[in-house]
Amino acid sequence: MIRSIDGSTDLYLNRLRQINERMTKAQSEVSGGKRVEAASDDPAVLSNLLQVRTDLARLTQVSTNLDRVRSEADSAEGAMQNAVRMFDQVRTLGLSAANSEQTAVSRASVADQIGTLLERMVGLGNTQVAGRFIFSGDGDQGPAYQLDLQQNPPWSSYLGSASSRLVAHPNGGVIEVAQDAQTIFDNSDPSRNVFQAMENLRQALVANDTEAIEAALAPLPGVSDHLNSSLSFYGNVQNRLEDAVNTSSREQVRLKQDQSSLADADQTQAILDLTQLKYGQQAALEVHAKMGKTSLFDYMG
Repeated sequence: MIRSIDGSTDLYLNRLRQINERMTKAQSEVSGGKRVEAASDDPAVLSNLLQVRTDLARLTQVSTNLDRVRSEADSAEGAMQNAVRMFDQVRTLGLSAANSEQTAVSRASVADQIGTLLERMVGLGNTQVAGRFIFSGDGDQGPAYQLDLQQNPPWSSYLGSASSRLVAHPNGGVIEVAQDAQTIFDNSDPSRNVFQAMENLRQALVANDTEAIEAALAPLPGVSDHLNSSLSFYGNVQNRLEDAVNTSSREQVRLKQDQSSLADADQTQAILDLTQLKYGQQAALEVHAKMGKTSLFDYMG
């Protein structure tokens, strides 16, 4: 019959098992570089580590969204700069054509130039970025307008929708990032309607009607101010997005450092621990071998 192993042997085996478990963990830290990979590694740290990983994943998605929206805002701001410049050309052309020395032929020529600028202005309303019509509001899969110079007016009714486009700020707020083309170019307020102001001037020049030309020129400064306000809107959007991107980058760096401090192993310490544990294991085996305890054969009946 096999007799029970004495208490000292049982204690020795438990101690040797603990050393082996610690060696396995130290070896894993040395080879994998991670101190915490499972809940059993350090339950007290796991909750904080999971929260850091959740926050980092959220910020990564926020950054992706910000980069995409920033590209659209940059394109929109560029389009608005072009719109402001073109409208300044319209005003200059209109003022020169209002001169009493101008003839019907010269005014018709200016009208043609304004007509070309109107086509280009409608084109700006249909600006695309990565397949999105950025001034079509939430209905961004189609153009904001169709253009037909044989119709009066030559642009169609607005084909998009209102814009409710927002993007999350890493601090938890949101940023309004877009205006729709109807607000910018085809406003229901006549004093802000870019397309109609250009068309009114063009028609007055075609008719060679001096009074109509003067009437068409009168609202142009206010329309220009309106265009500049949209340009300012997108300039502010760019600034806010830049701040959000920088904030997100800083927070991601901080969270990655937190994650590293929570989960990463101290490689130098892990190597030192592993070396000491190996020495401890070897010493335990040697001491036990010299104790002259009963061999396994003594337990065999």
